[in-house]
Amino acid sequence: MSTSNEKNTEVKLSIPRKIGYGLGEAGSTLSWTLVSSYLTVYYTDVVGLAPAIISVIMLIARIWQAVCDPLFGGIAENTKSRFGRYRPYILFGAPLLALFNCLTFLNLDISNGAKLFWCIVTYIICCTAYSFANGAVICVVNSMTSINAERVSANAYKGAVGSIFSVIVSAVTMPLLLFFGGGNTNSSRGYFLTALIFSIASLPCFYLCFRSTKEVISGGTQNSGEKQVNPLINILSSFKNAFKDWNVACLMIAMIFYLTGIFGRIGVMAYYFIYVLGDPMGMSYFGTAMTAGMFVVNLYAPALLNHIDKKYVAVLSCVLQTACCVAFFFMGEAGVNSLIVAVVGFIYGATNLVGLTSFALSGELIDDNWIRTGKRSDGVIATAVSFSTKIGNAIGGSIGIIALGAVGFVANTEMSAATLTGMNAVINFGPVVCFAISVIPFLMIRMTNKKGRENEQKIKEMTSGQ
Repeated sequence: MSTSNEKNTEVKLSIPRKIGYGLGEAGSTLSWTLVSSYLTVYYTDVVGLAPAIISVIMLIARIWQAVCDPLFGGIAENTKSRFGRYRPYILFGAPLLALFNCLTFLNLDISNGAKLFWCIVTYIICCTAYSFANGAVICVVNSMTSINAERVSANAYKGAVGSIFSVIVSAVTMPLLLFFGGGNTNSSRGYFLTALIFSIASLPCFYLCFRSTKEVISGGTQNSGEKQVNPLINILSSFKNAFKDWNVACLMIAMIFYLTGIFGRIGVMAYYFIYVLGDPMGMSYFGTAMTAGMFVVNLYAPALLNHIDKKYVAVLSCVLQTACCVAFFFMGEAGVNSLIVAVVGFIYGATNLVGLTSFALSGELIDDNWIRTGKRSDGVIATAVSFSTKIGNAIGGSIGIIALGAVGFVANTEMSAATLTGMNAVINFGPVVCFAISVIPFLMIRMTNKKGRENEQKIKEMTSGQ
């Protein structure tokens, strides 16, 4: 579609629309928290898989999901439907995600080989469904308005709504597992019924997100006389535009290192409370406090992001997150009460600015790339951040469980003090290294807030046919 045929793109988003959009993140949180935080423990303690096998499953599934994210972006940004380009994937992807979220935690009474096959297939399909449903939520905001401040605000609302649901999910997950599992953390019934409840609750959230969003920016080029081309050519063109962009590449590299630390820690965090501190319920306290802190981020981050170049906000966050991880290690060694650990967990969440920063940056990079190339590759660029998320998840999740095995971890056994210290170091010092490395590519990003405002004006001129 020619940009000269666009509707007014300078849309001011109402608060109800921002909240409705944010419910898409609530649906994602309900569908994915159990997978991201408990699947490794479920595989070791319930299914009975060895750490090495789990690492292979995680690596295969998460690498596939990493590939699937930008592939979805390329397909979706070239989609034409009466619902828009991204909204159909919210509507139809959510039920598939809910179904396979449940099946991923269904422990069948079958042979070990069949169990392994079942785990791989259900997890991969679940990852694919999440890429489509959550990817559409991530992408659609850049089609709702061309005003950067409105996008930042909408993403902040999404983060706030997501954080509220994360607090709820984090607070009730372990109690639900224990309740349905008859007081045991290794009950297959407990995991399946908890997944079922979260999956059912996710569906109305996704639907309200679908109803609250409206796309006013279409994909295409600036050349109104351009002939229609093969859809595959359009998708490949989108990839070419996105991945040869310097700023996009730097953002992706920075996010891969940062998220390797984040997800590597999330994937093995349950072991910190179950084994290092000896308090399984501490995971619930910590998760609740951390997500409460992440809610606070959305209250002050927009002001920072609109007045300070976004890459510097990301660097500040990396430094503060590092300090928290060092504190967690020493608290683990001292056997500090889980409630005290949860207090620092709140600070850890409240300083996690990188997620919102990456969404804000990607919107500016989409506009900048559109102006320079004439093609709006919003799907691929937006999902490039998701691609980085999944790569970080794949690397962090796989390395984390392997590293725990290397220091002597054996599920459901009494371990020596040296082994517990090694586990503590893996869980908390591993992310520190990743955070430090990510600072370098963040600083190499050339986009500034000033440039973003200049591009906003150029897009206004483009879409008004001037």
